[in-house]
Amino acid sequence: MAALNRGSMVERVDIQLEHDIDEQYQYQPGEIIRGQIVAHLVRSTFVQSIHLSVTGEGVCTWEDEYGETQQSVENYVNASQVLFKPQQVQRLDSGLNKFPFEYRLPENIPSSFIGKYGSITYILKAVIQGERPSDNTIATEPFLVARKSVLPDEINEGQDIQSAKTYFSMCSWGKLKMKVNLNKTGFVPGEDICLTADVQNHSPLRVTAIQGALMMNSTYHSKKNMATFKQIVNKRRDDYELDEGDSRRWQNVRIGVPPYIPESFLSCCDIIDLSYVFQFRVELVGGKELKVEIPVLIGSNPKGLEIPADYMDDVNMNWTSGPQSLLSQQNGNDSRNTENKWVIESPEFRKDDTLVANPLYQGEGGLSENKVGGRLNDFDDIRSRPKQGGHDTKL
Repeated sequence: MAALNRGSMVERVDIQLEHDIDEQYQYQPGEIIRGQIVAHLVRSTFVQSIHLSVTGEGVCTWEDEYGETQQSVENYVNASQVLFKPQQVQRLDSGLNKFPFEYRLPENIPSSFIGKYGSITYILKAVIQGERPSDNTIATEPFLVARKSVLPDEINEGQDIQSAKTYFSMCSWGKLKMKVNLNKTGFVPGEDICLTADVQNHSPLRVTAIQGALMMNSTYHSKKNMATFKQIVNKRRDDYELDEGDSRRWQNVRIGVPPYIPESFLSCCDIIDLSYVFQFRVELVGGKELKVEIPVLIGSNPKGLEIPADYMDDVNMNWTSGPQSLLSQQNGNDSRNTENKWVIESPEFRKDDTLVANPLYQGEGGLSENKVGGRLNDFDDIRSRPKQGGHDTKL
């Protein structure tokens, strides 16, 4: 996101990244982020320093049945680098001034995620400190992380499931039967779920609709508390009525797996769990329904920048460990040369009253369910998009 600073000599600041897939900055753990900070100057301007930070954070927050706010925070990345800091305040020329950078992401970080009660986000932030406080400019650029997750061979086997239930109406009764077949039980983003289904209505109740859907079950943890939410990732709905004695067949119907959803289990995150099921549901008059669910695995095979085998340069080799204040460096309190060195900083946790903004959750109305502290709330429809510890976690 470019920063505009009207009235300042620094007119605009952009963070430009090399890696762009479908207009989404997406990286794998361990991959190198390369880019440049571009400062657009109205005219020659004095600049004290330019630094860049990379942060990655997981946050869960919700209100339990007693009205108390539950929250947990987990830190994955918190590094900073001084890109430009002369011994004295230096004048930069008017026009475009570019400052390249590169940073290798840690291996043990989770995929990006935005859910009902929590999120995992990654952000680059550039700060240009001018001669005056009014000349300071900040620009931010979010990016996505997608972990590679290889699916087991067993998922390539198809699965059949069937169900039946007897319904009564007036003095009549009969069974509603369904049979569902999935071509396999494991998928990657962008792939199609292929299913065949048969519905036979021998009951006196009228069938009003048939629906197949990929569902995401998310679980959020804080201390010993937990909140769950179920949402529709993608669905295929057939508003076709079946009277007694009628039947309906789905033959090789395809339901797409969206391109940007996290893998099952959300590895390397200890405060959010993810699982997926395929749900097939038959709706009847009177609010009745018959449904079956088949657990499925979502893997991930993201496309990233390949690191050559002979690439020996460690782009993070100049890190200095321990808490370090960039502000003190800018004020001249640190005599060491910090330019082009990454600095590990202490995790900056959100305040207790901070709420998580969720741009993907629009509450469209439809089929989702959420459960907090034992309560089951109304349905909402969202079309979205083994744990490893070792992270700083605040509960």
